[in-house]
Amino acid sequence: MKNTSLTLKIFVLSTFIFFVAQLIVNSNLSPLGTKLQSLNSEKDYLVEENENIHEELAKLDSIVVVKELAQKKLNFDKRDPQSTIYLQTENVLAEK
Repeated sequence: MKNTSLTLKIFVLSTFIFFVAQLIVNSNLSPLGTKLQSLNSEKDYLVEENENIHEELAKLDSIVVVKELAQKKLNFDKRDPQSTIYLQTENVLAEK
């Protein structure tokens, strides 16, 4: 009987310690989980924005778009292919 009582006390004490430890761990992890969820939402938003920016850049990088912008906004004219000037950039030096 004495042995059973000691076993019961040890069981109750270890169960109590386990539940207290779980409460402490959960109280520490809960705010971290909320913060992680918030950061994940922000990351998803930024990834979507990045994709939109890359899409816009791809559209603006198109040679057709560049030509149209040059003609409309900068008033560049279409030139005769024979009047095109090519520059070599192999031996260009820049100094301050």
